[in-house]
Amino acid sequence: MLNVLLSLFIGSTGILATYYVIFGKLAFSGTSAPPENLAPVSVIIRTKNNAEILRQTIISILAQDYPDFQVILINDASSDHTLEVIEDFAGRYSNIKIVNVVNNEAFWGKKKYALTLGIKAAKHNLLVFTEDNYVPVSRKWLREISRNFHKEKKLILGYSAVKRKKNVLSNALIRYDNWLRAVKYLSFANTGLPYSGTGRNLAYHKSAFYKVNGFISHMDMKNGEDELFINEVATPGNTTICTSKPGRTRSLTAPAFREWIHQKREGFYVFRNFKLWQRVLLNLFYIAQLLFWLLFVPLIFLAGNPIVILALIVFKWLVQYIIMARLTRKFGEKGFIWLLPLYELILISVQFYIFITSFRKSTRWK
Repeated sequence: MLNVLLSLFIGSTGILATYYVIFGKLAFSGTSAPPENLAPVSVIIRTKNNAEILRQTIISILAQDYPDFQVILINDASSDHTLEVIEDFAGRYSNIKIVNVVNNEAFWGKKKYALTLGIKAAKHNLLVFTEDNYVPVSRKWLREISRNFHKEKKLILGYSAVKRKKNVLSNALIRYDNWLRAVKYLSFANTGLPYSGTGRNLAYHKSAFYKVNGFISHMDMKNGEDELFINEVATPGNTTICTSKPGRTRSLTAPAFREWIHQKREGFYVFRNFKLWQRVLLNLFYIAQLLFWLLFVPLIFLAGNPIVILALIVFKWLVQYIIMARLTRKFGEKGFIWLLPLYELILISVQFYIFITSFRKSTRWK
């Protein structure tokens, strides 16, 4: 029995070290990008009942240092004064186009339907997406994103940060989860295995949207307008990443813990519709983390000579801290690296809780 546990522990440590090496490629890669590509772009923002925050988002987009860009503002059947805010800006800025979505029986409350209307209304082929709660971190955001449209690259994955609240444990955990998720999808895209991304900072060519008939293959699912679309259309040849600081976005507000749990649960249903090899790839990382935490304490006490166990523990944490500390600096994240084991353990527990409480029937994407 001891040999079995020891083999599982050694195997999980080796698997984690392999993943950290993959993350390390992203951590130590440069941020060089192709020459500027100042082709016209359309920025698409869908909003619903978020009028006050939307003002800040629109102002930050309009302030972009870019020669020719259109802003598509999609009012998704808001019941507050969102439409009035949009119309006010549109009356003052000629590069704003309004798409006013009215609920209908077939697509009631469908975010994907609203985005589809916005994409069809865009006059430019290069589409850049963010959300109404997110703003660019610099006036060079569009320049950084658009320069990555070169040769065959038609899909650009970016990074979005969650607003930091100092000395708030739940906020640090949420930021850690957001950062780790981005580290994974950016790292694998960087190694030629793109599988996901986020609509908070995303760009793609309109032809990529029409090539797969938009969101039609998962239109019956509530979420996944970004993740499942990327999962379907992304290839090593057409996908690239943008990690430079000017090319990032950040949230204006931070979700509450309960809202975050809800988002994690919804994300789990989306994840279940990823391709099999992608689910295996991501689950293997989680299982290895779980086994490491479950086994290292019992093995220290059960092993006759715990030196090997202690050496593996030190090796794992040394490799992890070197690479993850580098990645926190790369993405400008502060406040959670020194408590990394705590956040890792809490996140593993939260994911396990969501897994065992999420067996309700869901639609499988094909």
